[in-house]
Amino acid sequence: MSDNPHPKDTADLGAVLARLDAQAAHMKRIEEKIDRMMGLYNALGSIAAGVPPGLVAALHAMSPAEHVALQMVLDGRINREISVCLDVSEERVQEWVGSVIRKLEVESRAAVRDLMLPVMRIIPAAEYERASGGIPKDWNDKYGVPGVPDPYRTIYHPD
Repeated sequence: MSDNPHPKDTADLGAVLARLDAQAAHMKRIEEKIDRMMGLYNALGSIAAGVPPGLVAALHAMSPAEHVALQMVLDGRINREISVCLDVSEERVQEWVGSVIRKLEVESRAAVRDLMLPVMRIIPAAEYERASGGIPKDWNDKYGVPGVPDPYRTIYHPD
């Protein structure tokens, strides 16, 4: 018996590995589709509560950090205030707020407030928390001030 693999065995192994890679890629696509379907299923509660589907989709598209920025913008905070409160750079806050504005397809912070204040009043808390990646709907009321320990910080600012 030889220690060197037979060329046919090597070719067979290569073919098996290629098929496994293809199957793994296929499984990843299936998992992504299931995630999207679950997101749609979870969004039904928000839509039933009267939140327009486009806004539900926008809320699900936002990162947890963008949800924190959204809540602080709704509270009338400027970027400097947000950066001090969250202990992050003003540039980072500007990125988050800019992303919120783009995802909501509006032009200004005032338009964000006009659009989202009514939504925040009607969206169920559990639905919002799912859309936000774990940030509660009342996060700003409880933790949006400097010096208050924020148990959600690792969700929106993991570094």
